[in-house]
Amino acid sequence: MHKWQVIALATLAVLLLVGGLAAMVVPEAYGGREVYRIDERYSLRILHLAGVASLAAGCLTAWAAGILWQHRTGGS
Repeated sequence: MHKWQVIALATLAVLLLVGGLAAMVVPEAYGGREVYRIDERYSLRILHLAGVASLAAGCLTAWAAGILWQHRTGGS
């Protein structure tokens, strides 16, 4: 069993999720160019979009690690 593949995918998933959450909490002054203004108090910026993409990639990677783990252990 190649346990290192599951561990590598899970580690990558955690890094992507933490990076995405960190990108979401960055103040707007550091968020880059404004993409869409929601109202006068909040706008969607480039770093927010990168954070959402990183969170989505982290979720998919964690899901893939779970599927691989189930496949390797013979689970259903």
